[in-house]
Amino acid sequence: MEPKNSRRREWLNLLLMHVMLLAAALLYMGIMVKLEIYCPIRHVTGIPCPGCGMSRALGCLLRLDFEGSLRSNPALLPCMMALFVMINRETILLEKVSMRVKDVIIALGFGFTIAVYIVRMAFWDIP
Repeated sequence: MEPKNSRRREWLNLLLMHVMLLAAALLYMGIMVKLEIYCPIRHVTGIPCPGCGMSRALGCLLRLDFEGSLRSNPALLPCMMALFVMINRETILLEKVSMRVKDVIIALGFGFTIAVYIVRMAFWDIP
């Protein structure tokens, strides 16, 4: 049995990691908005990336505008779930979930994102 302090330290490290990731994401988004570069890949190549519209989709979701979120990028939630599992794959948070289930969630999340991207590219329906 692990000492209580060890488990507490693991939880605090996990919380710190998530706070740092959130801060890095917000800093990145702030810099991109300030530079008026909303998608670096699209800015450089002229071709939208699979994540195009996810920031808008998240904004709509936070305002409870589900239709707007789906319109901006329907792959937001599956992609976020896959990222969450990827980031927490080896942490205490998902220790009771089997590796096979984690792998399936990651594959389905990113697979759905790519499928949505292909369909949107075929109809040039990327905002």
